Amino acid sequence: MDKFKKYVLSTLAVAFLSEIYFYPFTSTLRFSVGVIALNLFILIFDEISELKLAISCSMAVFLIRNILVVTFKSITLQQAILLDYPAMIYYICFGLLAFSIKIQRDKDNLVKTILLLALIDSVSNITEALIRNNISASMIKIIILVGLTRSFIAYFVYWFYKKQELYILNREHQKRYSQLNKIISNIQAEMFYLRKSMKDIENVMSKSYNLYETYKDDEKLKEKTLNISREVHEIKKDYYRVLRGFESFLKNFENDGTMTIADVLVIIKDNTKRYLEENKKSIKISLDFKDQLVLKNYYSLFSMLNNLIINSIDACDDNDLIIITEFSDEENLYFEVSDTGEGIDEEILPYIFNPGFTTKFDEATGKASTGIGLSHIKNIVEDLSGNIEINSRLNIGTKIKLAIPKKSLIG
Repeated sequence: MDKFKKYVLSTLAVAFLSEIYFYPFTSTLRFSVGVIALNLFILIFDEISELKLAISCSMAVFLIRNILVVTFKSITLQQAILLDYPAMIYYICFGLLAFSIKIQRDKDNLVKTILLLALIDSVSNITEALIRNNISASMIKIIILVGLTRSFIAYFVYWFYKKQELYILNREHQKRYSQLNKIISNIQAEMFYLRKSMKDIENVMSKSYNLYETYKDDEKLKEKTLNISREVHEIKKDYYRVLRGFESFLKNFENDGTMTIADVLVIIKDNTKRYLEENKKSIKISLDFKDQLVLKNYYSLFSMLNNLIINSIDACDDNDLIIITEFSDEENLYFEVSDTGEGIDEEILPYIFNPGFTTKFDEATGKASTGIGLSHIKNIVEDLSGNIEINSRLNIGTKIKLAIPKKSLIG
């Protein structure tokens, strides 16, 4: 919302709410709800001027009250102006005091802000009462009491608004952070295969150069083998640049932040819930994390657990159960992902960590899955100096246990 709209909407709200009023303790001076709204808008909107808002409110209140009085009461316009102009003076006085005191500067100080708003309200009301020639000691007491009450209500609403705003910002931050973790973990998965490809390229380049050395006396083969070596060398340089770029990117993220295991749990919950909704599955998920350690290498953990949970979801039907647990001993952190899904045939268990091995097929296209999920997890576990165990029974379920040295994750 731009600044002009804020002025207009705030002014209209104050003007119409000013027609909701009361006479406390049977006094003859009326007090409107509009002032609570004015206090609130001054606290919420940092970029608007207290004086400009109060002046615009004074004119709107004066105009609306004149229209209503002339329309619904048997008095002339001149009488209406004389009746309502002190209210306009009230708002102008309010704005001048709020602007002079700079009420927005220390608005996070609860006691100070409430007292200052009450002071501004009271002085402005006393000014209005003097113009109306309706002032007394008892009236001043009522004015101060009403000023404190309206200021307290306005600040309470402002405090609640800020709490809600902070909650929404935290939820949005959590959502973006979850998405970022998913992106980073996917990049990490590709990194393992980039590194493997680098080794393969180096082997091919070495072999092509050996061919060149072997057949350098043959002019035709010499030129062909040399060209192959050159082309492979160019491919290697391109791969190297890409690999170093990704490594630098990941290094910046991993060095700049840490995450508790509890935070990892929140992100996993969020991702799992979204994945289940996208795939229209009704599977029960149980998560139980015992430790509150701060992790440095949390992207690796997130990547492993995310892959394992998705595999379990794919193996489960509606009303099946997936349990994710975490516990530790002096040296290791343990993570278990177990499910009551379809299980894995004993005959194929020895092959499930082989790159490219898969039993999954897209029902719509018949296309096989990539088969890199479990091999990727195994690569990460080995890179962290840990180990992975799997137990599965067909039509009973699967349990996969990761044991990772604490020093590998904590850093």
